[in-house]
Amino acid sequence: MSNRFAAGLSKIKDVSGKAPPPEVAAEVPAEASRQTVSAIPPSRKGKVVISAYFDPAVRQQFAIMAVKQNKSQAALLAEALNLLFERHGEPPIARA
Repeated sequence: MSNRFAAGLSKIKDVSGKAPPPEVAAEVPAEASRQTVSAIPPSRKGKVVISAYFDPAVRQQFAIMAVKQNKSQAALLAEALNLLFERHGEPPIARA
């Protein structure tokens, strides 16, 4: 069971005033129920997710390209978005 899930279950009593069902509560280790959900990592603060669905081959080729160029996938995606922006007369503002 993930720690986030366990932390969420431990909050059920706080929010509803009721304890989770015994079969669910029994699955939560004591140390996990005391953990809190972590804050947003500094690298993600002020940013949003952009996503789309592609064929698995696209993901594989993208990952291979990132390794070959010794860049992160986020850096490659920012580069691609900036090229698209420039092509359509917009300023290149994407940063990874």
